Amino acid sequence: MDRSMMKKKVLDILKQHSGRWFKPRTLMKYTKIQEKDYRQLKTVLIDLNKEGKIDQKGRRQYAFRPKQQEVTGVLAITSRGFGFVELKDGSEVFIPASDMQNALHRDLVRIRILSRKGGDRRSGKITEVIRRHQSQFIGTYHIDKNGDWVTPTDKRAHMRFTIDRVKPKGLKDGQLVVINLIRWDEHEAQPLGQITDILGFPGDPGLDKSMIIHSYDLPTKWSEKAKQQARSFSEADIAEALKDRLDLRGLTCFTIDPETAQDFDDAVSIEKIPSGWRLGVHIADVSHYVQPGSPIDRGAKKRGTSVYLVGSVIHMLPEELASDLCSLKPRIDRLAMSCLMDIDKEGNVNNYSIANSVINSNERFSYESVEKIIHGEKGNPFSSSISEMEKLRQVLFRKRKSKGSIDLELPEPIITLDEKGFPTEIKASQRLKSHRLVEEFMLLANQVVAGYFERIFRKHSYHGLYRVHEPPSMDDVEKLRSNLGKLGIKNSISHPVQTMDYQKLVDTVRESPYRYFIEKMALRSMTKAKYSIENKGHFGLAFHTYTHFTSPIRRYPDLVVHRLLKNYLLEATQEPYTQKSLAKIAIHCSERERVAVDAERDHIKSKQLQYLSQHVGESFDGIISGVVNFGFFVELADTFVEGLVHAGSMEDDYYDYDEDNYQLVGRRKRNTYRLGDKVRISVLSVNISEGLADFTLQAN
Repeated sequence: MDRSMMKKKVLDILKQHSGRWFKPRTLMKYTKIQEKDYRQLKTVLIDLNKEGKIDQKGRRQYAFRPKQQEVTGVLAITSRGFGFVELKDGSEVFIPASDMQNALHRDLVRIRILSRKGGDRRSGKITEVIRRHQSQFIGTYHIDKNGDWVTPTDKRAHMRFTIDRVKPKGLKDGQLVVINLIRWDEHEAQPLGQITDILGFPGDPGLDKSMIIHSYDLPTKWSEKAKQQARSFSEADIAEALKDRLDLRGLTCFTIDPETAQDFDDAVSIEKIPSGWRLGVHIADVSHYVQPGSPIDRGAKKRGTSVYLVGSVIHMLPEELASDLCSLKPRIDRLAMSCLMDIDKEGNVNNYSIANSVINSNERFSYESVEKIIHGEKGNPFSSSISEMEKLRQVLFRKRKSKGSIDLELPEPIITLDEKGFPTEIKASQRLKSHRLVEEFMLLANQVVAGYFERIFRKHSYHGLYRVHEPPSMDDVEKLRSNLGKLGIKNSISHPVQTMDYQKLVDTVRESPYRYFIEKMALRSMTKAKYSIENKGHFGLAFHTYTHFTSPIRRYPDLVVHRLLKNYLLEATQEPYTQKSLAKIAIHCSERERVAVDAERDHIKSKQLQYLSQHVGESFDGIISGVVNFGFFVELADTFVEGLVHAGSMEDDYYDYDEDNYQLVGRRKRNTYRLGDKVRISVLSVNISEGLADFTLQAN
């Protein structure tokens, strides 16, 4: 075949299938090039690549890809099949289910921008999976006369695995298994996987925790070197480290934590001074023990954060440090980093100091015990200190709110487990004044440390690590405004949106029966907070500067912040991290935080469904949390479990979906069921392994 004609044929086929990668043999079939011309075809492909007309991947794959139209980002897939790719600048590109190709949730992908989809939202098509986020999945094994396969339990995985011939012994239909992704090429309809472990049948004790750990690939084991290093530390190390530290052992301070807490990150102290108060926030000095690059540091960095599952915790640090040497236990010397702040009666910080210190906590308080003292319980030797702290808390809260800081009070499910790990009770959490007290003090310390980083940057161009929260997108604000209007709630969200707009909304619905539902809507409309070396401020808190300094036992970014502080306090001439390495840490820690949040949320949902499975046939009150064309979702008032009322189960009428007003409307009787409506339902069925609950509507 003529060389120029072959070039044209190849280029035409690649353009027709733009974004798809072809091997030479596959191109032969599409272009109908004969076997005798195969060698010439390979030469033509090399030439086209050199000319910049096609791209090459590996040694034997080629594609036509106009680079100027393509970008890379991380894919987030929804349970409904479509997804969004988050780009480096924080913006998102909508990906229809039909353009997902063979990408999976959280993969790093290359996409082609196709169009703009209303407002500032763009749509795109995935052209390449650059890096898989995970290779291990949890799924249900099935076998029948047509073969065997594994269906992932994660609803964001819209495919099923074909199974490699090698299978473990004892494998049975309906069991939950761990499967490794072996291969999923673009031309293959389904991925090929190998079953590596049998977890058991749905409902087996402890299975839900194992599923979460495997599904999210949560590290639970430490290397031998890390374990040896953890065991090498002792109380003697504390005594040796006292020489160069600010000795605050004579200062009255104490910890305030949940009753069940096993590790204590922070202690607080307060003194009256002529201008107001001297507040001390004393944080466990994890950085003294965990040096950069050490075996423990490598494990902690990989984890990024502790993961708090229902009834258990996967620590970021080895137990010896998390619950012992780093923990600010009462009446024992502990190394800390202290932030001492002089605050006037208007809540202004007029002076502060940050220092390596040693403290000796006087007491280990629970939130409940402090709450009793705040409400007047007498007889505790630290009552006066707690009373002053509550006065300061009120001052700080008023000041923060005056700046527009959003104060949400969303309750969380508190789940009680029996000895086998089965949920016996679910109730809403309570936000006490003692919770608020600790929150305000930690918020202030984090602000002060972030402000210190800003000054260091202006003086030396040294970088800090910030906790940033950018304003919501125009699309999300418009959607919130529209939803509020449909609920009949007056709002005055400005353009561009201000933090104060959200605060006013929260205050407006404070007494509304839909309060928590609306607060959740408002929260969902906002962007996710993340870590960054650029100080972009914190929209939700209305802070110009903010960081995470107060929890190095459970968050790696806080540990990094401590290392930066120590270096800068010594007036070191060199940064402990390069700008590039610090930026990578920020991205990594943001990703690990999202993994932990998703894992914790999924485990809570699993426990909620386990609890609900014991109440099939019973009735509950709830609120409509979502409306779709096939029914509506209801969140139960007491247990926060969400289930579906299918439109087909509503036999009193035929219901049409009014997408514009988020409601179902009966054709004959014109009854409506809309977002935010209160309803009473009966539990029809619960499928724990599928993560689903079906409800039926009770007649009024």
